Amino acid sequence: MEMFISGYVPPEYIDAAIISIKFDIYSLGVVIIKLMTGPMGYFRSAEMSPEQFIELVHANWKKRLQTTSIYTLQQHSEQVKRCIEIALSCVDADRHKRPSIGAIINMLNETEGNKPGSVQMVIKNNKMAPLLEHKKKVMLQLACSDYTGDWPGLDLVAVLDISFGMFSPKMEKVQTALRFIMRKLSPIDRISIITFSGFVRELCSLRQMTAASQLDLDELIESLGDTHVHVYSESNIENALLVGVKVLAERKVSSGRVVAIMLMSASPSSWVGECSWTNVPVYTFGYGTNVSPRVLNSIAIASIGGMFSHVQDTDSGDLTIAFSQCLAGLLTISVQDLELMVAAVGGGSVIVNVTAGSYRRKHDASGLVTISFGDLYRREVRNVIVELHLPATVSERDADILKVSYSYTSSSSAGSLQFVAPPETLTVWRANMDELPLPMELHMEEVRLLMARTMMWPVVEDELKSQNMLKAIQSMLEDVELGDPLLRIEMLELMELCKTEETCMEHCRAYAYAYSSESSHYRQRFTMRGRNMEMLRLFATPRMDMYLEQAKKFHDDPTTPLPSADDDLEEEIGAHPIHVASREEEIKRLSLDVEDPTTMDAEDPTIPLSSHSREASSRRNANFFNMFTRRPFFR
Repeated sequence: MEMFISGYVPPEYIDAAIISIKFDIYSLGVVIIKLMTGPMGYFRSAEMSPEQFIELVHANWKKRLQTTSIYTLQQHSEQVKRCIEIALSCVDADRHKRPSIGAIINMLNETEGNKPGSVQMVIKNNKMAPLLEHKKKVMLQLACSDYTGDWPGLDLVAVLDISFGMFSPKMEKVQTALRFIMRKLSPIDRISIITFSGFVRELCSLRQMTAASQLDLDELIESLGDTHVHVYSESNIENALLVGVKVLAERKVSSGRVVAIMLMSASPSSWVGECSWTNVPVYTFGYGTNVSPRVLNSIAIASIGGMFSHVQDTDSGDLTIAFSQCLAGLLTISVQDLELMVAAVGGGSVIVNVTAGSYRRKHDASGLVTISFGDLYRREVRNVIVELHLPATVSERDADILKVSYSYTSSSSAGSLQFVAPPETLTVWRANMDELPLPMELHMEEVRLLMARTMMWPVVEDELKSQNMLKAIQSMLEDVELGDPLLRIEMLELMELCKTEETCMEHCRAYAYAYSSESSHYRQRFTMRGRNMEMLRLFATPRMDMYLEQAKKFHDDPTTPLPSADDDLEEEIGAHPIHVASREEEIKRLSLDVEDPTTMDAEDPTIPLSSHSREASSRRNANFFNMFTRRPFFR
């Protein structure tokens, strides 16, 4: 019996009589909207943009909740906003973009407490400004929430150098580092291994991490010691990366998953030209001193969110630790496709500069500046400094100077939800006064960035400038003492490395240290600098600190059982909130290897449409804004 209530029927049924598991999701979205807004609310949602509708409903509910306490008001109003966001995603005209019922349950559960996979923005600036023409700086801080839920599956490609320099002791350390990764991956994760020297070999395609595949991969890792090249040949690093990208591009199951390439090089490499891996994060590791830090750093920067780490060849398990730190981040990604949009207010200000490290920036004709950050690990923060020119004004008044918004995808094994924050306008009071000093947090952020630029002097000019650098660093240490003590440790370490030309030039350690520091500071993310890994934990997350201890123990005894990723989460947050149903659904999807219609780009089949794709993100944003531009599907 087909009894469809008018207004609850999805467009694909009206247009083509298609019935799918997302039919009822659409109807649920209509129900939620009507519950939150009244019987006519759904029709009103079709008459305005999603952000306008969310703000309207949010404002109405805030008025109704005014009699409650401030804390309850804030908590409940956020729940209202989240429920409307969920409802709008349920009534997406494209059924493939509607969330699963597991994802909806997870998102509704998240409204009861701290929301995993959410981003909060804080603005650091002086609330007053002089009447005279001047420049004003504002810091925008995007922070990922604490992680209290599930996480998306990981598709990881390990690209490994097996060239002439990888003699037995080094190769054994590579094998131990790979085994650590295998032990930490779960059945929702997959891994592929590629080796390169003068030629490239795909040792295994993406393998789901089951008990059986782990045994096979252990044997494969053991055989690496017999495959390294015994005669010198130039490393074919570019082709190896292309094979890695191809592995990810040919996935059948790709939607809602995290992708990454971990590239380990232990030999000199020439500059690679055009990059085809820009939509996939590439984490590069320079192992030992016979590497090309400039090339490895350039590869990482060319990708979205990639990092360069310098790893010393010691007996302390440095490579296992370096791999563990990267994996700790990848297994705690809760936000993807994070973008920040800023625009000046006509007549009130002009954007002079936007400082966002090495993240991609896009300027359009209207003056809108968009910064693309890619993924965000749990508890990570991104700071952006916007410098504005404020024209002179004759009288005291409120002045709108900046419009800000941001968007991201909140992901888990149950699915993904696109979120676009309503635009926020920054207002200052223009008064007859002198210019105020910068807020302390903004000042310390500028000191950190100045230090990062100073450390790059020897490599930017391609000659040793140790004396000038030492003087600059010494003059900055007093300021650094006011902020993060880890900055002081980093600067003292560089001073030690740059004391003599022999240290810098012959061993290349200062260059590798400087490049890895640049990668860390400009991405605002942890990297290995080649020394003092236990003290220099700048930008390290709690999971990274946990994996540091696990990696050290595993290096000493690789037979020691490691905690699972689920155990790690339970230890971190004191609970075990793994969403079993959604996890089993993802495992089944991988085992069936069902064709995913969103895997390939129709125009360019070589580009994987992972959630890291900037083009895919732009299309999703456009669809989100235009979701209700046509008339509702009613009879």
